[in-house]
Amino acid sequence: MKAFIRTQPKTAEDIKSSKDCMIRSVTLATGSTYQDVHRIMYGHGWRASSRNSKDWEKHITNTLEDLGFKWKRVSFPGVKGQSRMTAKTMTHEGTWILRSAKHVAAFKEGNLLDTWDCSDKCIYFAWLIWQE
Repeated sequence: MKAFIRTQPKTAEDIKSSKDCMIRSVTLATGSTYQDVHRIMYGHGWRASSRNSKDWEKHITNTLEDLGFKWKRVSFPGVKGQSRMTAKTMTHEGTWILRSAKHVAAFKEGNLLDTWDCSDKCIYFAWLIWQE
């Protein structure tokens, strides 16, 4: 990881929720507006009050597709005797949406983009995203 960049894509008019990391990560990774991503993800069933949605992964991938992005899910499984990957240790190029314990964040060209420094959280899997 090159750097952590504290970034807040929301404006004063946007929803007042701290449980919107999925919207923030897609917004920061794609360069779309927070309002557009929120509208699309809401249409796919995302709700700030829904804590245990089984469909959260589909909310992200369907939104990416609606925004014209392709994606590939990449798993980072734990290996016995080795530390799990974190954003601090990630060296992958490109634009990623990282899934860690109870959180989702954007990772773009080696920089972690989020409202707080989650660079020490273990990454379980991520989506590499691109436009053709």
